[in-house]
Amino acid sequence: MFVAENKQGEYAGSMVGRPRTISNADVFAAMSDVLVEAGPGDLTLTRIGKRLGVSGPAVGQRFGSKHELLVAYATNAVESVDVVFAAAVDDSAGPCDAIIAALVAMAGPVGTREALANSLALLQLDLTDPELGVQAALHGRAVRRNISDLIRDAVDGGELVTDDPEELADTVYTTYNGALVTWAIDGTGALADWITTRINKSITPAQRQCLDAAGAT
Repeated sequence: MFVAENKQGEYAGSMVGRPRTISNADVFAAMSDVLVEAGPGDLTLTRIGKRLGVSGPAVGQRFGSKHELLVAYATNAVESVDVVFAAAVDDSAGPCDAIIAALVAMAGPVGTREALANSLALLQLDLTDPELGVQAALHGRAVRRNISDLIRDAVDGGELVTDDPEELADTVYTTYNGALVTWAIDGTGALADWITTRINKSITPAQRQCLDAAGAT
């Protein structure tokens, strides 16, 4: 079972033989896999524990309940937004490229229409559960803030021309979410390519001075 938290936020899980140390990040990664594969309706502590090599009650003892685990997962997702964008900046040639790289990375676990359907089922919970709804709103704001910051960097660097980075960031964010749904309905090719193309189209040629920097496809 999960026992006292150490300074790294890790826990010892009960297994046959030597105990295994499990972090919250391990739990959230296992949970993400289950959500993508089966959706929130089939998300159980037992299924998560099986992926980690521990019992379902061990997971429940750490988080209290499935609902509390969902809230912790959503909270972690909000905190991870800055990390995803920072990694994209480090690996990209410029701000425009980083915007697309970050958004593609966020959609990374969703590689099939079935997986996207399961992800949208989680959104239903966000819209009906007050605690999850708060985290969903914070997540969206964090994404738009990071996009806006990169747009400002692109303007300063001569990649983009816009008088309103926040409005353009909102357009890019809206396009991203729309691209997920339209790809699921009748999109072709890989989701990453579909997202990239639509975001590039959302930033007009007059605004973009360095189109190639965004890795257009």
